[in-house]
Amino acid sequence: MRRHFNQGLVDCIGACISLSCAIHCIAMLLLITILPLIGLGFFVSEPAELIIIGAAVVIALGSIVWGIRHHQRWRAFLVLVVGIAFIATAHISAEGIYEVILHSSGGILLATAHLVNRHLCKTCPAGKEQQAEVMN
Repeated sequence: MRRHFNQGLVDCIGACISLSCAIHCIAMLLLITILPLIGLGFFVSEPAELIIIGAAVVIALGSIVWGIRHHQRWRAFLVLVVGIAFIATAHISAEGIYEVILHSSGGILLATAHLVNRHLCKTCPAGKEQQAEVMN
């Protein structure tokens, strides 16, 4: 199973989804009145927001937990937890511009956690040995 799992690809996809979450939050400030007029009101809906957040968090948790088992470092997980806390706070109790700032910051932190995890996996001595085994 490990030979078919590409940690770098999962982290790249996760980082892209997390950044799209942040961009979605920022763009909603500008597009909240325009999207319903052109038939794209579903992007402003609560279910669309929850789907994007859910996908970003699930992929991040899976990838980073796998990374911790691989490189034995918790740095990426700590960044992930702070990002999830920002998103949860924004979703539960923040309003207006504070909600946008917290959501966007949380998405950026999720993407950062993926990039940190990817770096830790690449620089891990066990990872280099494992990559050599896969290549042979």
